Amino acid sequence: MRVAPPGATAAATPWTATKDPAAALHGCAPGRELYEYGRPEDVAATAGIDASTTVPVPAPVPEDGAFQEAP
Repeated sequence: MRVAPPGATAAATPWTATKDPAAALHGCAPGRELYEYGRPEDVAATAGIDASTTVPVPAPVPEDGAFQEAP
């Protein structure tokens, strides 16, 4: 029997702890902050399941701290 690593378990917990994970994301503090910053589409994208075939890749953080597209 395979046991999930702690990080995977932590990431999966919100999806199993609520009947409507998307609503939970929209209602949590970071979700509300994204709405305040004018980025509701980021919350919707986060709530997507199997919506993308790509994953973010960590990269060095530039001095301004902004995210950049991978090369």
